[in-house]
Amino acid sequence: MKILYLMTEPFGIGGVQSDVLTLTEDLTAKGHIVYVATTDGVLLKELIGKGAIHVDIDFHFSAASQFVRALKQLREVVKREGIELVAPQSVRSSMVAYAALRLMPYGYRVASTSRRVPIVTTIHNIHNPKNFKWAGRILRQSADFIIFESNYERNRLLANGLPPEQSTVIHSGIDLDRFSTASRTADFARQYGLEPGKHLIFGIVARLSEEKGHNYLVDAFAKVVQSKPETRLLIVGDGPLLGQTKAQVARLGLQNTVIFAGMQRDIPSHLALLDVFVLSSTRESFPLSAREAMAAGRCVIAPRIGGCGEVVEDGVTGLLFTAADVDDLAAKMLTLSERDTVAAMGCAGRQRAERLFSRHVWVDGDEKVYLDWSGLTSPSTASVALS
Repeated sequence: MKILYLMTEPFGIGGVQSDVLTLTEDLTAKGHIVYVATTDGVLLKELIGKGAIHVDIDFHFSAASQFVRALKQLREVVKREGIELVAPQSVRSSMVAYAALRLMPYGYRVASTSRRVPIVTTIHNIHNPKNFKWAGRILRQSADFIIFESNYERNRLLANGLPPEQSTVIHSGIDLDRFSTASRTADFARQYGLEPGKHLIFGIVARLSEEKGHNYLVDAFAKVVQSKPETRLLIVGDGPLLGQTKAQVARLGLQNTVIFAGMQRDIPSHLALLDVFVLSSTRESFPLSAREAMAAGRCVIAPRIGGCGEVVEDGVTGLLFTAADVDDLAAKMLTLSERDTVAAMGCAGRQRAERLFSRHVWVDGDEKVYLDWSGLTSPSTASVALS
């Protein structure tokens, strides 16, 4: 089957891009042909290396002329390449697909099945609460079917006009083997001045931006280290608030206990350093970083917002706290200062990840939806004709 993914943002570092990379690799291995419509980004070469055929279409338009150009480009690609299913990855790209393939004269059909080319949209997250008033109604019209990453996002749109029968939830998965093989070595820890076994290591892997709440984490850690001086905080990531966060650490006198690792691609090895993963965000949908930490066998502290409760089982695989509440976060971190408790929760987290967040279960689930809606039963190739 020929699948065309539509990306609103450039193909850089992000959760949606990570998902499309994995889907491209696995669906290509299954015999499908994967196209990705996106603009340039730091991960574009990697995407092409996974087997994707890149189509340069910019869906982040602001003028009517740009919108019309995107419609024409999309229609041309579908016709020229014989696309059998279009898979937008946002509400905006779903609107473009609908306008191009349904509203403009002559929609396209898969010739071997006589079905029109289906639009199966995936919704990862919709952060702006104002958008929910119209997103459900737009998706009801623009998509034949919708895949949600989390029940949290699906339930919010069901309350805003989306019929239940038009959607399902398929949790995006993780390469569990990639995280289980990373080891916690003394040499690797030493480069950060850490001593596993001596230091109790909390950590976060996230872009340093306002919604990730690093300021709350640093303030909470300042309270923790007063009671537990052997604790350390490892901050992995880069972003616009890096300088501000370093200044906060200096102001609180935490330079010897808070370590900045910068941007890292080897996430499994850095997660292996931690005893407890802390997600301090004030806005989340279905956090990938928390799922990866669980795959690495790490206990997780996460805010009680969005779909975090679908990821972390409170009191079993970690603890939930009230977002932006420094005292509550500090209390939860102190609760998890006992190594036996941390190890047991980390083990339970790994088991939960294996059960719910498997890469293979996710890809197989998406593939089944695609095949069902395209009217195909295997990765065969069909032609596209004007209706």
